[in-house]
Amino acid sequence: MTTWPIKKLGEVCERYFSGVWGENPDNNGNVFVVRVSDVKDDGVLDYCNLPLRYVAEKKIHKYQLQDGDLIVVKSSGSKKKIISGKTAIFVEQKGKRILASNFVLVLRPNQRLVLPKWLLFYLNGDEAKEFIKKIIGITTYPNLKPQEYLKMEIPLPPLKIQKRIVARIEELFEKIDKAKELREKALEETEQIFQSALQKVFDKTGKKYNLKLLKEVLTQIQYGISKKMNEIGEGYKILRMDNIVNGRIDVKNIKYVKIEKNEFLKYKLEKGDILFNRVNSFELVGKTGIFDLEGDYTFASYLIRLRVNPNFLTPYFLNYFFNSPQTQDKLRFIARRAVQQANINAKEVSSLSIPLFRLFPSKKRLWIILMICEKK
Repeated sequence: MTTWPIKKLGEVCERYFSGVWGENPDNNGNVFVVRVSDVKDDGVLDYCNLPLRYVAEKKIHKYQLQDGDLIVVKSSGSKKKIISGKTAIFVEQKGKRILASNFVLVLRPNQRLVLPKWLLFYLNGDEAKEFIKKIIGITTYPNLKPQEYLKMEIPLPPLKIQKRIVARIEELFEKIDKAKELREKALEETEQIFQSALQKVFDKTGKKYNLKLLKEVLTQIQYGISKKMNEIGEGYKILRMDNIVNGRIDVKNIKYVKIEKNEFLKYKLEKGDILFNRVNSFELVGKTGIFDLEGDYTFASYLIRLRVNPNFLTPYFLNYFFNSPQTQDKLRFIARRAVQQANINAKEVSSLSIPLFRLFPSKKRLWIILMICEKK
């Protein structure tokens, strides 16, 4: 048991207040506003796309964010995925006046009692999350009530110990970031080695493979669903073109679509499905990823689902075929350009030729390499 004193959250803040959204700027925008979507999972704010709004100068003076303010999401998510309570720290942006929107709560820590980063780490920790679950209850829309939230009990070690703990946490985060960076570099190098090895396999096989049209080796080719999406967890998870990263599926910034179950079942993704990005910038059109996740997911209309016939090839091979430099060059050649984007339709995709290996020993080795690379 800790012997540190316990204080209520409201008692360690100089001030707390809900934000303001302001009005449409109409060419007279005078302040940027932080939204719920700008509060990221790692406790930082994304300042890249803050909307410009108009707010009266008197209100700006009253609500302008200061260095070290904590931004707490108070209205977002669903009963299945509670986002309310997610917290980020504000860092002053030179030359910008910034407010918080009305869907967040601003906490201004009393720095004579508590370090902003100490409070940040605690509010994003497991104990705080459990407290939030209790005060939110079972409502469909888990909105955070400030008067209840501010009653949360906070352990308050001396500032010297807070500084020591914060420094240790930041050191660990730095090591984690470095490990992630090294892992990404290793994966990139593995990918380059694999692509080179794969090309050698193709070159050495000579006439030991047959060419077939892609449509001859697929059991399904299907456009995705075109429906309004949301970020609050209503409905089923839906993958978009931004979720395809380096041949895999990245579920960061996932969105949801509210549809009937029978419609969802028509578009439900199964493990091994290949997702092909049919509309994007000229440089990115044709990017492809393999779906290999647990859970209920569907996919958006800018994607095409390809499902392989296992009698001819594996989905891993098809994924690497699409992501090979040779195929990417071919896709950009056939892509039809429009204003700031390019398009490749299902008919054009299905007309691509793909090499199919006959049964020989190196084919087995190829599948092993593919599986190892996919699992890394």
